[in-house]
Amino acid sequence: MPGVLQRLWLRVRGAIFEDPSTFDESTRPSGVRRRALFFSLIASIIIWLLLSLSENYYISVEYATCASQQQSYSSSCVEGLDADSALAQPLPKSIRTTLHGPGRSLLVERFQARFWSNPIIFDASVPELETQFLLRLPEEITVESIVPERINLQKEEKMERILPIESRVIFVPQSPYFLTGEVQLDPDTVRVFGPASVVSQLEVWPTDSDTVEGVSDTAHYSVNLLDSLAGLVNLSIRNTTVTQLASQYTEGQKVHIRVKIEGLLDGNNTVQLDPEFVTITYQVPLSKFSEAQQSQFIQATVSYDQIFADTTGHVKPIAQYPPDLMLRQVTVSPERLQYFINIGSQ
Repeated sequence: MPGVLQRLWLRVRGAIFEDPSTFDESTRPSGVRRRALFFSLIASIIIWLLLSLSENYYISVEYATCASQQQSYSSSCVEGLDADSALAQPLPKSIRTTLHGPGRSLLVERFQARFWSNPIIFDASVPELETQFLLRLPEEITVESIVPERINLQKEEKMERILPIESRVIFVPQSPYFLTGEVQLDPDTVRVFGPASVVSQLEVWPTDSDTVEGVSDTAHYSVNLLDSLAGLVNLSIRNTTVTQLASQYTEGQKVHIRVKIEGLLDGNNTVQLDPEFVTITYQVPLSKFSEAQQSQFIQATVSYDQIFADTTGHVKPIAQYPPDLMLRQVTVSPERLQYFINIGSQ
């Protein structure tokens, strides 16, 4: 069977393209016959396409709106929107539909929606409208489904506020660096314009979320402001610079630190700890190493209330130190202390 099909294909190809190996001199078709076969084939394909495209089909078509091309709504996108007004709800960036109709009309509609038609614009003089009226479809095409079904174009008074910018950038230092100080932003505020019902509820305006790894010394990072209300509100700036300080650290240690019992007067021997002395180990900036080693304010304490409420016979000492030393990874050894209560001293 494959041999028969191959011979048939060679004969048809030769009839159209005049392959000398297909026919001998007596059976070779004339030029008129070859052209007739060729045009018959083309006509058959066209007739098949016309018959197929005349039948009804379902097709998905997406229409772009002017909201997909603008950072804020203007009169070129929303007719009837004056400078003192703002839309109360965001506009869709596209309209997704399922259409039913003749195949030929559906193909033309999809081509126009994707390559030819201008983005859909809106008219704010109508507070609410059914989305399908924006499409202007031919009569032979019907809408089976559409998202969104309705669009709210209600206007309200425009409001302006200055909001602090909140950084959502996470800095990860490389060893042996630690982050020091608060994050600084420049600029640290943004002017927000939009509908009063929305702008009045805002407290801060965040940046995009991002992570910066391998930070050492001082890091400067430019980040965009979050675009969660794109179009509905307008921002005076679109990005800010986040600055984070990092300092190189080294290990420090204070040994033979007597544990202080908070809640007992000095000289009161009601409670005795075992051991009474601990070692405090910490990471400290190189610039503050000497200050930390000489400080008398790095201490270890336990609370008398903690001892009074304990049922295990052991308590955990807590390290206390001045915040300006910027200590990190502070540990106390041993982690747990045994205690004894002298009943005769109560």
